[in-house]
Amino acid sequence: MMHVTWDSGLVIASVFIAFLTSFSALDTVARVTDSRGIKALLWLVGGGAAMGIGIWSMHFIGMMAMHFNMPMRYNPIETIFSIVVAVLGSIIALWVVFRHNQFTLKNLLLGSIILGTSAVAMHYTGMAGLRINQPIIWYKTPIIISIVIAYSASAVALWFAFQLRNNDAGVLNRFITALVMGAAIAGMHYTGMYAAHFDSTMQVLPGGLGSQRLTIWVFMSTLVILGSNLFGAMIESQLRVSRMASKLKQNNEELRQMALHDPLTNLANRTLFEDKLNDYIQRAKQNSSSFSLLYMDLDGFKMVNDAYGHDIGDKLLVEVAKCLNAAVNPSDILARVGGDEFVLLSYAGSEADVSRLAETLVAAIEPEFTVETYELRVSLSIGIAMFPAHGIEAREMLFNSDSAMYHTKNSGRNGFSIYQPSMSPIGRSQVQLKNELWRAIHNNELRLFYQPKLNVTSAAIIGYEALVRWQHPERGLKTPDKFLPIAEQTGMILLLGEWVLNEACRQLAIWHQQGADHLSISVNLSAQQFEQKSLIYLVTRTLEEYCLAPDKLILEITETTAMRYPQESIKILEELKAIGVQVAIDDFGTGYSSLLYLQNMPATELKIDRAFINSIGHKDTDPRLLSMIIELAKNMNLNIVAEGVESEEQQTYLVNLGCDVHQGYYFSRPVPPSEITVATTKYQARA
Repeated sequence: MMHVTWDSGLVIASVFIAFLTSFSALDTVARVTDSRGIKALLWLVGGGAAMGIGIWSMHFIGMMAMHFNMPMRYNPIETIFSIVVAVLGSIIALWVVFRHNQFTLKNLLLGSIILGTSAVAMHYTGMAGLRINQPIIWYKTPIIISIVIAYSASAVALWFAFQLRNNDAGVLNRFITALVMGAAIAGMHYTGMYAAHFDSTMQVLPGGLGSQRLTIWVFMSTLVILGSNLFGAMIESQLRVSRMASKLKQNNEELRQMALHDPLTNLANRTLFEDKLNDYIQRAKQNSSSFSLLYMDLDGFKMVNDAYGHDIGDKLLVEVAKCLNAAVNPSDILARVGGDEFVLLSYAGSEADVSRLAETLVAAIEPEFTVETYELRVSLSIGIAMFPAHGIEAREMLFNSDSAMYHTKNSGRNGFSIYQPSMSPIGRSQVQLKNELWRAIHNNELRLFYQPKLNVTSAAIIGYEALVRWQHPERGLKTPDKFLPIAEQTGMILLLGEWVLNEACRQLAIWHQQGADHLSISVNLSAQQFEQKSLIYLVTRTLEEYCLAPDKLILEITETTAMRYPQESIKILEELKAIGVQVAIDDFGTGYSSLLYLQNMPATELKIDRAFINSIGHKDTDPRLLSMIIELAKNMNLNIVAEGVESEEQQTYLVNLGCDVHQGYYFSRPVPPSEITVATTKYQARA
């Protein structure tokens, strides 16, 4: 046999090209996966071509690394065919595996067969292209091993390529994978080379392609092709980064738009308005100029909300916002700062100018609004404060314009008033309370107190009702009746209610961690909260945040709220039931319920109103009504809670009627969590 030596430099170069080819292929499939249409096809063809040429170049340079005692020459036809079969095989294999961006065993096997077959055909066709006078002597075992390696390497390469098809796979992962793939490709080639042996009498035939210059050109061309592929990928990456930066800038602008604008009307919100008001004040001070602040409130909007629901009310607000926006100058700042409250910053610098503007706004709202099938009518009450006559600071101007608005309401509505120091003190106190409540929500002045619910038969506390209080920095602790009506009028009840739900669940989670995981928590929902579209999401998110079982949360709604829109209420209650949350009908017996609707409501608890409890023991009270309510609740499989129990007589009477769960001052007033110890499971009776 002829003695063959190996050029170590070319061997290393061939292995490096195998690695570079693998890395290029991994990067290319990421481009194919992230692209669509013609762009994905171009990446597929370009990447497959680069991969095929890279594999062929590795093979050819590996052949050049074999040193005979004579320079080798190659047949052009076989050489070109070996290039074509490598390129086509790579393109088709990538197309089979990545055409639907879904990994299946069938696609992997088919792609592996195509790529492996093309690699075997390329290798042995290329070897057959040697221009020699003696046939190559092949050893079968290395040939079989090389074929097995070819198919296995193809399967591994395509599997790795699919697993790392996303751009977020990481450069290090691709680098390591490319080393493995390159080693597999090189292993297949050099195993196949080991199977070839040459007779000692072998002579090189003239003609064909010479090896020395061809080696240089193949090596340089391969680097150019693979380098171009990688360079194209770098350019594409830079373009993607540029597009992402542009998209990020756009998203940030959209987020800023959302953060500073009311989502319903797309007008400026309170945050943006307050920033603009401060800007107006600074410019007016610098230029010694004047401007006007108009505080507007819709008359009759609450009646629309109560009669037709919040969905119709929201659509009415959108139409009102359009009318107001059309009536003001483009340079004016119109904002929505509450449920049905709007404010306007205008450069109107005299009372005459701002009066004409206010008249225009009032007139714009006078016509009927058509919302769906309803003809709705509301009016506008406006309060006006002017800089600097009615305030030189933002808070002062807001306060005075709000006071003037309340003066308009108290004077007959549907008009406007310019602020005067003698404006109604009642209106001023309402404005002050509203502003202070807004501050209280944001300055952590709210507190939750908890009143126990007691099973008097077992003397066990089964849960607590969360009741909100306001720790006013100047006036001390304020009960809900002092501030909840204002919160409901201004729309702050939603923000306040969300805080109550979050704080109650946070406290319950603490009690559960202390070992009292039997406790439940009851949270009152206002009508606005109960009807808001995000209620289910809000409840689910809060429960998940504090890792609470849904059945440990009881949401209380009044009988009046439940029966205002019975069919809608049933739908909402069914959604709450579906996530496992319990619902209690509060103040039962004070409304005018339809028992047909009530029995279909998926509630879990009925709370008897304190008015019935207070009547226990009175001579002029018929006890049969209370007994009927308790019997009704039992027949509906509802838990029964008597609230407002204040005496032993009331407790005994209720137990005799079959109501065992009580809540009231007889057991405990609402107290802060610092005064509650949940380590004991039994209620300690009063001395």
